[in-house]
Amino acid sequence: MKRLLLHVFLGFIMLFSFVYLALHSISEITMHGESILVPDLRSFSISEVEDTLKTLKLRFSVVDSGAYNADYPRGSVIDHLPNYNSRVKEDRELYLTVNPKNISLISLPNYTDRSSRQYISELKAKGFRIGKFIYKNDEHANVVLGVRYQGEIVKINDNLEKSSKLDLVLGNGRGMQIEMPNLIRIPKKYLSSRLENLALNKGDFYYDASVVDTMNAFVYKQSPVEGTENIDLGVFVDLWFTEDSSKLLEDMIELMRQDSLKARLDSILND
Repeated sequence: MKRLLLHVFLGFIMLFSFVYLALHSISEITMHGESILVPDLRSFSISEVEDTLKTLKLRFSVVDSGAYNADYPRGSVIDHLPNYNSRVKEDRELYLTVNPKNISLISLPNYTDRSSRQYISELKAKGFRIGKFIYKNDEHANVVLGVRYQGEIVKINDNLEKSSKLDLVLGNGRGMQIEMPNLIRIPKKYLSSRLENLALNKGDFYYDASVVDTMNAFVYKQSPVEGTENIDLGVFVDLWFTEDSSKLLEDMIELMRQDSLKARLDSILND
């Protein structure tokens, strides 16, 4: 009986040793069970990518030149898979999308008698970006009077690089004014179109500590505030962004407090 138990015990020890060695070998192959955090390679040149990934023992290949993106240098990485902050094993291949080095030229379309909304839609369809609105005294509100690029006047049919940012000269309707609209809760990724439709210019942008992804951050405060009257067309709007939804409640409470104080003051003055 003792001999049988001894054999069982020895068999158990051998099985345990085999499992341990197998797991240890797998751990060695996969860097002791550790993974590699993919860095953010956006805006990196190819040579910078090579140096970075070589250190991390990762590989890469360029799979697409993509459409030109003016937010990144020419020839730099604009996207990659797996995405940054993903975890991968050693020797994993990353697939890069690179910004084209050569950009096509596009002629400026006719803006005569065009409204700002119509013309902005056409400019975007052709690959241009919208800069700021410059208002001039004219009887027609938001009719395009001219186009500028880097401060210089651009003529109809002049050739410009795709993705150029163009400033539009618009009529002000002889001093037409508006009431400030509500921009609270609008995510930044939708904000440009909203401001363009309202003929408002981007002022300063501020981000609180909660913001990780700026494009998904949303507005929780604005200046001028909603409801401000006698706002000139093209006014510059300052915006505060957060990813913390509780900020919306805080801002709402503050507005209610201010409204209450204003109502109380009005009541005192009218008595």
